[in-house]
Amino acid sequence: MQAIGAAKPPLGVIFDADLGNAIDAVLALAVLYGMDGKNECRVVATTVSKHCLASAAMAEVVARFYAGTVSADFGAVGRGLPVGMSIAGRSTESTPLLDAVLGRKNPEGKPVYNHGILQLNDTADVHAVLRNAYTSQYDQNCVTVLAGPATNLAGVLGLPGAKELIKQKTRALVWAPDRLGTDPAAAQKLLAEWPAPLYIVTPELGASLPFPAAALETNFAWSETHPIADAYRAARPMPYDAPTAAVAAVLAAVKLEPYFTLSAPGLATLSPRHTLVWKAGAGQHHLLQIDPAQKTALLETMTTLASAKPVPRAPRRRRPPVVDAAKPDPATP
Repeated sequence: MQAIGAAKPPLGVIFDADLGNAIDAVLALAVLYGMDGKNECRVVATTVSKHCLASAAMAEVVARFYAGTVSADFGAVGRGLPVGMSIAGRSTESTPLLDAVLGRKNPEGKPVYNHGILQLNDTADVHAVLRNAYTSQYDQNCVTVLAGPATNLAGVLGLPGAKELIKQKTRALVWAPDRLGTDPAAAQKLLAEWPAPLYIVTPELGASLPFPAAALETNFAWSETHPIADAYRAARPMPYDAPTAAVAAVLAAVKLEPYFTLSAPGLATLSPRHTLVWKAGAGQHHLLQIDPAQKTALLETMTTLASAKPVPRAPRRRRPPVVDAAKPDPATP
């Protein structure tokens, strides 16, 4: 709930993805926590549309890493956000990039990257996580990023009062649609019923901004154990430059200017072949576009944020005791 009289916090970001199917979404989550560490936004919820414990565990590993729990030099504590996991997700298998991170062991045979998700009860009900995240935000101070199938968000739209809540709380949904054939009914529902502006990041935009594989040996070299670097190397045969539609979606959610522009409004629909069809005109949908003059700076921002060192959170200080000026302080002689 909103606190009366409290200053409005930075923009809240809800991140939903089929984490583990492509390195793009993993990079996007890293960039999101990079901006969180700079206090440019707040990660208020993470949910996964894969019905897969490894996917949820990966979300928690990334959150803990950027909170400083791998390197004790940063003296931080792990974030406590519950990870919402779909029980209706069509994609249930683990993937090489998930296995590479979750299965990495230290010389003592213990996991390098710790997490607390070992069984279904260690995850949260995905619809409750999303609804509660929206409820807790200041009006128009929240944005949703979707990287992958619309399974979770379409489910939230079916909850009583959810559409009114989303319209009240959120500025926009930024969607990098991928694997639309995984849950086409959810995609159709999202396109037809989402009550706030919808920004679409096309695969062509992501392909035009390849994440440089060379950054693994430079930007990420500060840590010998880095889950993003491990996932990147395992996702595809190296070397390769990864498309970044999901990364662009995260950046556009928080830093639309100066990197991006929006197309004129229109409507996107889903074709029988599970591809998006765009029609300019009346509507709340927009296509995300890159400002060509900002492309070099945009790529540099992506790599810098994804490889950012964890930022420790200062512990909250207790409020000092209030001394009544009308009464003498017993500690004063």
